[in-house]
Amino acid sequence: MSETEEAPAAPGRLRRALPTGRRGWLLLISALVLVLAGTGLGTWAADTWPWPKDRYCWGAWEEGSGPDFLGDEAFGDDDDGSRTGKETAPTRESPTGSCEVAIASDYKSSYDGDQVSTDQRVTVEYGPVPKTAKARLAMIQDGFLGGDMVPLPDGLPGTVNGRGGLLVLPKSCDTQDGRPTVVTMQASGTYSSGPSYTQHDPADLGGAREAAVLLVAAANHGMAAAGCAPDEPLKVSSPVYDLPGNKESIFGASDDVCGIRGLHLATEDIEDQTGAVTRDLQTCSVRGDRDGMPYLNLAMVAQPRLAAVFDGIAGERSAVRGWRGTGTIGEEHAIVRADCAGRPVTFLMGASTDPDHLAAFANAAAARLGCAPIAPKGAAR
Repeated sequence: MSETEEAPAAPGRLRRALPTGRRGWLLLISALVLVLAGTGLGTWAADTWPWPKDRYCWGAWEEGSGPDFLGDEAFGDDDDGSRTGKETAPTRESPTGSCEVAIASDYKSSYDGDQVSTDQRVTVEYGPVPKTAKARLAMIQDGFLGGDMVPLPDGLPGTVNGRGGLLVLPKSCDTQDGRPTVVTMQASGTYSSGPSYTQHDPADLGGAREAAVLLVAAANHGMAAAGCAPDEPLKVSSPVYDLPGNKESIFGASDDVCGIRGLHLATEDIEDQTGAVTRDLQTCSVRGDRDGMPYLNLAMVAQPRLAAVFDGIAGERSAVRGWRGTGTIGEEHAIVRADCAGRPVTFLMGASTDPDHLAAFANAAAARLGCAPIAPKGAAR
């Protein structure tokens, strides 16, 4: 008989190798369970569990990496907390997108037995700056040029703090009408304990530098999806600029604000914060010391790509007669753009509509940069 004809005998040999009694089958099944369990436990211990970790924001962030909001720390004492993500990626045809990571937990406090609930979010937006001056100033200045923001490291055009940031993308991502595309990131959230206590509690981004890393990673993945990524991805390799100083209380209407001589607010019970003071960026914010109400936001922007977000909205006339450059002073914001030491520099004001406030700030910044005053002498008196 040929080898081909003898092949059916193999199943018989297999049957003789298998257990025939109930006890034998139980022993075999138990052995298989132990082997599989041992393999699974070993894989888990090596942190290579067979299923992949979740990724968020177009693949930019991985579960369990980096800051607390991506790890189990985000859930506190809640073993059943949830982290969910939703996103819309930019494309070549529609270069706008957004993504959001939401953390929710609900548990009983081991300290006092109160019911604790948290609702935290990290939101990223990808898209061009708005067309109108009002919307653009509200988005950029109000959101990302406050006294608690610092420049992104490594010359990246943008700002960051421990709660978010803004990055202006390369010119390859500009719109057809010339508007820059930006990526913004913001952390938000609330913490509630018991029936009546709720406080602002944004998601933990891990500090300003970690926030910069998160922002740049999201920007790289967004640009890749939109088809405008540079040859080399953007990266964060240096420390961030020294964090801004602490908020300082202002006790009198004649006190200088943000260390700028002659910059006074005719009010009390406020506090100021001086942010970055560099050749490319200077910021100052004044808030109510009890309610946090904004009284004054000031910024000087000279970094070319960051300043480009304000292109086309400064008008063609001087903001005030006798001032250098062009600009407008509106109901909620003011903008002035002038040449300063060979570079176009943008001066911004929000919350206040008093041109003397902007004059004092712009002249102080201009003197620091080594150029002529923006407003004539005595304008800030």
